[in-house]
Amino acid sequence: MLISLLKTEGTLYDDMSKGLVDSSKWKILSFPMGNGETWAWEEPMGRFEAKNGGLAVTVDPFTRKHDHVHMFDDPKQLYRSTRTLLVSRNGETVFEVDMGAETYRGNSDDLRDGFAGFNVMDFSTGMIFDFISTGQKIGAIYERLLIPGLTDEKTAFTYLIESPFSGVRTAPAKMHHYSVRLNAAKRRAEWHVDGRPFFKAEGIPVELGEITLGFGLFTLKPIDPVRGSVSTHGQGATGIWKNFRYFVA
Repeated sequence: MLISLLKTEGTLYDDMSKGLVDSSKWKILSFPMGNGETWAWEEPMGRFEAKNGGLAVTVDPFTRKHDHVHMFDDPKQLYRSTRTLLVSRNGETVFEVDMGAETYRGNSDDLRDGFAGFNVMDFSTGMIFDFISTGQKIGAIYERLLIPGLTDEKTAFTYLIESPFSGVRTAPAKMHHYSVRLNAAKRRAEWHVDGRPFFKAEGIPVELGEITLGFGLFTLKPIDPVRGSVSTHGQGATGIWKNFRYFVA
């Protein structure tokens, strides 16, 4: 189901206040593997509880991995919205959430080792605009996925951004307000934390279409050509999310 954003005030997609995954609004993300099978980004032992007024998801330890495909290896538990949202051709389309994170037995100073994420995804173009946090560090991801038939090694890219001078300091389970602002006409994306600018990308290489929101727990370790996946080593994480909103500014 496609929603066109026509209002200037914020529209609440899900406040997560029940501490449960609402199956009418979210589902586990899966992707065809090209061999007739489908890869689902879901851990077998995920735990769910109400926390800080929202939903907390814990996977401890991470177990899901893929030895050959980076895109399958990264997400451990990933949900996507059941509805897609049009990016306005005029003005800025803003997607927001409150999120906290905590990691266990990993390197919380290395964003790639395990994090909670807020995902703003355009699967029609492969464009990704994410916020991530370990509970010690915050980062942004600006990415175009490598999707056969849509992108190739030359057009796909992944940038992981830290912003040490943003003035934002975090702590385990501390909630922050995250927003991603997309300007289709100017092909610009902006990331903000607690109202502070965090990162800006100019010259988005494609025209944006429909946005799928997401949330989940991830790693971001390159696959080793000899050992395969090195993304799991006994570490785990908790993410907390509430108040998914969107509007046109």
